[in-house]
Amino acid sequence: MARRVEASILLPGMLQVVAGSARVRVEAATLAEALEELYGKVPALRFHLCEDSGGFRVHVLCFHNDRNTRELKSLDVPLAAGDEISFVQAISGGVDGG
Repeated sequence: MARRVEASILLPGMLQVVAGSARVRVEAATLAEALEELYGKVPALRFHLCEDSGGFRVHVLCFHNDRNTRELKSLDVPLAAGDEISFVQAISGGVDGG
C-alpha cells in the first residue's frame, strides 16, 4: 500500500464559493485518491468538475504541480508531500470586434 501524504488542492474563484475556501488540504497516496477525498469533503465539486462518465468536463483543466493531467495516461500518479493540484476553468465567449 502506498504511503499517504498531504497535498493541497487549489480552486479558482468560482469554485472557492462552492468549497468555502481557496485551498483544500487532503491526504492521499495518488492523484486519483486526492480527488476522491476532495469530492468527499465537498461533494458539489464533483458536479462542477466532472462529467457523468467521471472524467473532467471539457472546460476544466486539472494540473498536478505544473503538469496538465490531460497528458497523463492515468490519475493513479503517486503524490509527494507538498504536491499541489489546481484547476483552471475555461471561459468561452468574447468581445465582438465589430
